[in-house]
Amino acid sequence: MTSEKKLDYLVKSSLGLSILLFPLVSQAISEVKPATNILDESGSLTKSSVSYLEKAMQKLKETSGTDVYFVSIRSLPFETEPNQYAEELFQKWNLGEKDVVVVLANKIARAGIFYGNGVTSLTKEMTKSIGEETYPFKAKEEQYSSAALDVSNRIVSILSNKGDPGPPTLIRENSSSNFKSAKATEQQRSKYVAIIIILLVVAFVVPMVQFFYYVKDE
Repeated sequence: MTSEKKLDYLVKSSLGLSILLFPLVSQAISEVKPATNILDESGSLTKSSVSYLEKAMQKLKETSGTDVYFVSIRSLPFETEPNQYAEELFQKWNLGEKDVVVVLANKIARAGIFYGNGVTSLTKEMTKSIGEETYPFKAKEEQYSSAALDVSNRIVSILSNKGDPGPPTLIRENSSSNFKSAKATEQQRSKYVAIIIILLVVAFVVPMVQFFYYVKDE
């Protein structure tokens, strides 16, 4: 292979490799502390939800002094849990004692949270519940914006010392309401059966009465 061909081969190979790696580079999380509290690297959050989150986090910082960073990503690095990745970002950005990092991993519909020692209202149980119950509740249905807002509302309530509202619950009819509904259905069915029986009786009895009436006259 001549020098020209080798050079041409290297250029084409480098160009092809750069094209393949470009999406990964463009989606890479910043190595330095971001200027905004909301990083939507997944592109799955609506503009309105991002605006809501930014305002909520700004208000929270003003009232409690806590900085919360939301990071929405499609998938986690290989063999990394959401909490681990949140901790990695916390350390990478050199965040402070009253800072919080929330990672929303869409592909697995789970979230991870890491926070500084100055955040005393959050507990490991709460962060586990938020990551494994609150976020997945709607994220599993690919409602990522709604799921992010649910996480935000719960975290804001906790960090504002208003208490933990807990994870969302699926509203289902209880057994008593089901029983009443079945009972009502059965009563309705009984009414229809009674009407049918009455109609059948009328259909047979009336002609017989008429028949005997005419026979009696003869």
